[in-house]
Amino acid sequence: GRNILSLMISRVLTAVILFLIYTRLIQYLGPEVAGQYGLIAGYLTVFGFFVDLGMQQLVIKKVSEDRTRSGQFLRNYFGVQFFLGLGFMLIMDAIVWLNHYPGLVQRALYLTSVSLLATSLTMPLMAIINAYQRLSLIAKVNFTNSLINGAMMALAVIFRRSLVFLALIPLIVAVFDIFLYGYLVDKNFTKFRISFDFKFWKQLLIWNTPFMLLTLFSIYNRIDTLILPHLRSFVENGYYTAVYKFWDTLAFVPAVVAASLYPYFAESLARGERQQAGEVLETYTRYMLALGVPLSIGAFALALPLTVSFFGPAFAPAAPALWLLVAAVSVLFVYVPVNSIIISQKTKAATIITGTTLAINLICNFTFIPRYGFVAAAVITLGSELIQLAGYTIVVKRRIVDFPYWRSFIKPIAAGAIMA
Repeated sequence: GRNILSLMISRVLTAVILFLIYTRLIQYLGPEVAGQYGLIAGYLTVFGFFVDLGMQQLVIKKVSEDRTRSGQFLRNYFGVQFFLGLGFMLIMDAIVWLNHYPGLVQRALYLTSVSLLATSLTMPLMAIINAYQRLSLIAKVNFTNSLINGAMMALAVIFRRSLVFLALIPLIVAVFDIFLYGYLVDKNFTKFRISFDFKFWKQLLIWNTPFMLLTLFSIYNRIDTLILPHLRSFVENGYYTAVYKFWDTLAFVPAVVAASLYPYFAESLARGERQQAGEVLETYTRYMLALGVPLSIGAFALALPLTVSFFGPAFAPAAPALWLLVAAVSVLFVYVPVNSIIISQKTKAATIITGTTLAINLICNFTFIPRYGFVAAAVITLGSELIQLAGYTIVVKRRIVDFPYWRSFIKPIAAGAIMA
């Protein structure tokens, strides 16, 4: 509870700061350049999903179960991650080169690929802190990162800077994080050294196979930001990028809950505490429902005024996508507790479900985006999250922990109906 509270407070403060600055940035850029900026952010996000091939989740699980091996896992994970980051950086550069984007966009994307490498090197360090459930440290770093992000975005608006300047921001933050997290881990948990134990590297990759596929498939709710500019236009991607910020801002809640519950479930179920795990699942599912239902209803009622108020009249066409994306992230709220436990305990089942979601998502995106544009992308995102919710919940209830589920919906839905 204290882990979640500290990280939640940090995320709330930083989310508000960044959201307000981001809205000014989007208004400054306008729909077309905002769409180009959204493409850059999309590349970093999509490649960021699988740049470690899911190894961060594996290391958190392993160290949570046996903290005496934290040094061994950190040293080897960092070495493996350097080569993974370098490899994916080169892959991204090749894709950018083949797509013949406008010159300024291309230069910004090349710089973004370097940011991808630097960001990936923070993952081993964060995994150790997460495994020790010291999320207050991550909360403090996140807050500092947001101040840097916000300050540089504000400078971009004030001094009328280009996409290249904006692409530089993640690189500066990542380099700062490498040094800060390295210091914190070395001081508080285990000595930070790089190891070239190739036998252990091979074992890591073998253990990581289920997490690898799961991570690759998890791009289902971001891949549309790369598809839209090709099948429609930068302007439509600009509309989508603007209102997607509501998703990014709200998604900190399930991210915080997942970061706290994942090591807890790994540790408690390793000790055989199944009943306690079921009680935690029920409690957090109820809390997430209480947040998600009113958010969806409020977004449906206020989509247009919210869009115009935050992004300006030029972005009014984006309003239909806003409430659909908020509804999608509300669904994520509901299933994030079962998500935390299924990844820990039934990784293969989670991989199959998420792979199915990605396949359906891609088929629908390539079928409907050319005809219906960014609104179709938002509908598909919502549908994808509903598939995840149904699949994960069924597996957890049948194969891991059976806990009261449907009764948790009664009060939030009744309150939502009254609110509507």
